[in-house]
Amino acid sequence: MTLFCGIDWAESHHDVAIIDDTATVVAKARIGDDAAGFARLLDLLAQAGDTAENPIPVGIETDRGLLVAALRATGRAIYAINPLSASRYRARHQV
Repeated sequence: MTLFCGIDWAESHHDVAIIDDTATVVAKARIGDDAAGFARLLDLLAQAGDTAENPIPVGIETDRGLLVAALRATGRAIYAINPLSASRYRARHQV
């Protein structure tokens, strides 16, 4: 089973969801924008099966900031996703 993590980035908190390759939500949480929030994120990833040998890739709405830097330091793949691109994609595929 392949897992993916998505982070909805905000100024004071972040919403996190971990999904599998069938788009089933495995875990979700709201974390703070601080060290405790990052520790909670790492715990959530570990509980979902994240390991140093097989880290869960992360998609996030920004390509900079402390959270992104801390995630990069873990050696995992980080994908910055422009929220406007996702919004326009949804608009193209809705009735």
